[in-house]
Amino acid sequence: MLEQAKKIVKTIIESGQSNGVLGLIRQESGVAPHLFENPLDVDFLVLSPKWLLAKLASAMVRQLPGDYKLSVICRGCDERALKELIKRNQMDGTRLNIIGMACDQDQANACLCETPTPLSTDIGPIVIGPPVKGVDPLEDPGASGFISGDIQVRKNLWQREFEKCIKCYGCRNACPLCNCSSCKLADDLWVSQGQLGADTIGFHMIRAFHLADICVGCGACQDACPVGIPLTLLQWPMRTALDKDYGYRAGSDTWQRSPLFSNLTNASPAGLTLPAWTDSLGTDHEN
Repeated sequence: MLEQAKKIVKTIIESGQSNGVLGLIRQESGVAPHLFENPLDVDFLVLSPKWLLAKLASAMVRQLPGDYKLSVICRGCDERALKELIKRNQMDGTRLNIIGMACDQDQANACLCETPTPLSTDIGPIVIGPPVKGVDPLEDPGASGFISGDIQVRKNLWQREFEKCIKCYGCRNACPLCNCSSCKLADDLWVSQGQLGADTIGFHMIRAFHLADICVGCGACQDACPVGIPLTLLQWPMRTALDKDYGYRAGSDTWQRSPLFSNLTNASPAGLTLPAWTDSLGTDHEN
């Protein structure tokens, strides 16, 4: 698998398909992200540990020259994040190539990932690693209590988790989709600054609902949390509801508009009878 990846990366660089390939390199100091531009460096390419590259790739595309073409070795989560960034005009997709890499089953299980294999790639088929089975969080005994069952029990579980929070903002800073120029989590109107612990409603709920139709389940927030709050599970019910009611999954493509940008008349959940007052959604209330 690794030798196959090295061959692909060398071919991309030598053929000029991309000016550089973003991946992981092993050096004396350890493993770190690296922009491969010299084919000789590819001998030091590695594929693990899991290292989310979408946020870094987005920043690089903004800062590199306008004619620079970047390839990125992407797990399924990175691919979804990049697609969502392109959809929301946060990066120029014409300058990006995705090299798909499937996670192994152990990694998929550890992340409770439902889609551990990239859905599509720009350079050939998904050739780095065999596809593995996705994981249903409802079938995981450690996760299911947070997302199903008695609502009061779930509330108590989440309250205990939120009490651990030291409000380090690691979840926000690690998220590849948190790109607002003015963050509500840094606004005293919504979140009290310099006070611990974090207010459940003012911090965690604002963040969760802000990401309701953006979260791609990459787990960057959870990986960054120093106290181990299962933040991916906080987003899971909203992502699942959007999929069930509207057939919408953030990061599945670069074109489908979020149903939260449409009104109920134009995009109502399947089987839902709309109340009469929704007729007013099309009314011009300014005149």
